[in-house]
Amino acid sequence: MKAETENDRPVLGKTENDRPVLGKTENDRPVLGKTENDRPVLNKPFGLEEGTCYLVRGKKAETSYMLFQAIVEQGTPGLCITTRFPEKVRSRYRFASVPVWWISFVPGDQHYAPNAIGVLAKVIEGFVDENPAGCVVLLDGVESIMNNIGFDKDMLFVEHLNEYMMSRKAIVLFTVDPECFKLSEFARLERSLESIDEPQLRQALDNPEHYPRTGIR
Repeated sequence: MKAETENDRPVLGKTENDRPVLGKTENDRPVLGKTENDRPVLNKPFGLEEGTCYLVRGKKAETSYMLFQAIVEQGTPGLCITTRFPEKVRSRYRFASVPVWWISFVPGDQHYAPNAIGVLAKVIEGFVDENPAGCVVLLDGVESIMNNIGFDKDMLFVEHLNEYMMSRKAIVLFTVDPECFKLSEFARLERSLESIDEPQLRQALDNPEHYPRTGIR
């Protein structure tokens, strides 16, 4: 692999212990094809691995939406599940062709109560299975689910999705604010999922020279 230079562009690469961090590419483009340890990755920005659930940790959930937007704009089928009002999400992030499901007790089509995790898991699985060539799912609502059913059941939901995705060509992004959890609870989340540091990710996404279509204007 070519040696890193100061002009290389930041992407989500791999460290020696296989934890996702902002790394470098060989040709100033996001990592494609293989990682340094030859594990398969999706042909998507930042070298995100297929069959993997990521914990995007930080206070600004918007960064996860920007990453999701960047992947979808590459042509990957996407599903957004959020506690925000769907129409506002579609308008803000240009998700005209992306299904946006609402975690809410308000009745309606593609509305899912935060305590109905069995139903929500099934519909997520259905979307993934409908897109066997690869897809991306953004779930912005882990804290809301936890507040309604408790951390242990919320953790079972996360672990189930994580195991389900392992044999499929999907990426799942869980956006989580660490301050909403006890230290021991958040440690369990980090042990189960691959972690992405939100501030570093935001720095990469905010660079208009590198990713001109992902910045929120």
